[in-house]
Amino acid sequence: MDKSMKEKRTVTAHLEATVRMGKSGITTALIEEIKSQIKKKGVVKVKLLGTRREETKLLAAELAERCDAQLVDVRGNTVCLWKKGE
Repeated sequence: MDKSMKEKRTVTAHLEATVRMGKSGITTALIEEIKSQIKKKGVVKVKLLGTRREETKLLAAELAERCDAQLVDVRGNTVCLWKKGE
């Protein structure tokens, strides 16, 4: 059964960021790592290091699209992605 967006945000609020995007930006290795963690855990929290706030939402949307994931939350420079269909 699908969790509501509010339930997903509650779950992700307590998670630590397990992936960090550095100054290289969105790389193939970053995408593969996010996909791998989403496949294993169903959810991943990504810290976008060295980005301006205006960029964060754009990068979050791009990560979600490229990883075939649902964008659950963006807080500061942290993005939460959830496996689609869960």
